[in-house]
Amino acid sequence: MKNIMAVIMITLTVFLFFNTAYADMGPKDELKVYVENSPDELYYLDLLTQDTREYDNFIRDEKRESFNQEMLDLLYSHEDEGWKPAFVEGTGVPMWGNLIGEQKGDKMLHTFGYVGVPDTYRIIIVTESGEVSVSDVYTRKAMQSSITYDYTTGDVTEPIVWISYIIQFLTTCIPTLIIEGFILILFGFKLKENWKVFLTVNLITQVALTAILGTTLIKSGPITAYIIQFPVELGIILFESILFARFLKGKSKSRRYVYGLVANLASWGVGFFLISYQYQLLLMLLQANQNY
Repeated sequence: MKNIMAVIMITLTVFLFFNTAYADMGPKDELKVYVENSPDELYYLDLLTQDTREYDNFIRDEKRESFNQEMLDLLYSHEDEGWKPAFVEGTGVPMWGNLIGEQKGDKMLHTFGYVGVPDTYRIIIVTESGEVSVSDVYTRKAMQSSITYDYTTGDVTEPIVWISYIIQFLTTCIPTLIIEGFILILFGFKLKENWKVFLTVNLITQVALTAILGTTLIKSGPITAYIIQFPVELGIILFESILFARFLKGKSKSRRYVYGLVANLASWGVGFFLISYQYQLLLMLLQANQNY
């Protein structure tokens, strides 16, 4: 038992050190704004936020002086209501963005990224002729998300995020059932006698796993999900091992308990390597849903 605990503590220490040292290599916040029926003249698009702090976001590739200053001033049209342009004004931390955007099919795409992207925002568009268009207030539902803004009507379309939770549940639950079911048979348990207990226990824990880990993966990305996975999986191992030791039939209690430990460690190992692939799949799903 001491050796097992030592291995667990060493693994946790190395894992946390790895994520701390290489956190900047992970995916960052990103919001893609697609504009339908965009203005026929030059326009700028920014995100309005109530949490602005001075930061020069123009230091990357462009200079503030190269933009139309009157149009930049129009981005402050709602300053008296507490809303300032996130990219032009700054959010206290870096954020890159595209005020002008780029053509993507029949839409214009404006991408804002890195740690300064606000969670709650409004979309503002100002034109060279002096027109100002502002959306309602929206909150990002995913770490890397997208939204479509119809300039003519002011309507906003967001991806259906709940589909991501179903995909996350299925891509975790199905491999888990296969792995733990195979190990159940290897341990000598009869599937006919134990399938109800086996399925019920796993469905309960998979729903909980999706609610906690799936939400973290979608909203905060894989780095945070890796960190959260450790305590969540430890809780699941303990929970399932106790239930299997009590309710499985055909073998000794100690064998049932060991099965719970082995099966969950095996499925945890597979789940650990699946997280990054699940995240990429979720991004592809959200992107496809946005470009319907």
